[in-house]
Amino acid sequence: MSNHFNGKYAIITGAAGGICKDTAFCLAERGAAGVIIADLDSAKAAAAAREIEAATGCRSLSFQTDVSKPEDIEALFVYAMEQFGAVHILVNGAGVCPTTKLEELDAEKWDWCMNINLRGAHLCCREAINIMRKQQYGRIVNISSMSYRVGGIAAAASYGASKGGLASATKTYAKLTAKDGITVNAICPGLIMTDMTRNNGYTADSIPMGRLGEPRDISTVIAFLSSDDSRYMTGCTLDVNGGAYMTM
Repeated sequence: MSNHFNGKYAIITGAAGGICKDTAFCLAERGAAGVIIADLDSAKAAAAAREIEAATGCRSLSFQTDVSKPEDIEALFVYAMEQFGAVHILVNGAGVCPTTKLEELDAEKWDWCMNINLRGAHLCCREAINIMRKQQYGRIVNISSMSYRVGGIAAAASYGASKGGLASATKTYAKLTAKDGITVNAICPGLIMTDMTRNNGYTADSIPMGRLGEPRDISTVIAFLSSDDSRYMTGCTLDVNGGAYMTM
């Protein structure tokens, strides 16, 4: 597995911490030639990039990116091509998990969540696909959520809706790019303990495995979907939740 991603360059949004930082580590540990940590928090992103490069030797860069701003997304991909000359992997992980009560979820709060979680991911896919089609190769992984499957527990309705929209859009991207050597898949994490979810009151009571998930439980599946081991999978949504939600 140490050379699984030899010669491959990745962009991972929201990778200054949590699941996506661990995903960057996972790809770097498995031989990625370079990763870009794209995150709104420039200081944390830069620190994460330094940590990953020191630990793995993978060329790791950071780029301040607000995925709610189309111009930031365009600049991110321009930067990636300047630095790497290719983008083989995109992981769309930047997101917010609001806990806004229904009666307080007005148009502004709804749009704020949608613009980050859904529109931002779409615009990243659009930029990546333009590059990947020319390469005739690409792997895109969109991070959805179990919330869209079962309805949010602590998360606002806008969160589940945005993640459901992303899972649905994933199928369309997959169909439109299947003949271009590109796969597009989604992953639905269950209750994963990260800084974003730590104070949401989650417990393991509803999880058959008896524990909350950890970032590595998700990042290894993202790595699989980013690799050629999953080359005949596209348009899939994988549930990774310790058995909390099961489907046929």
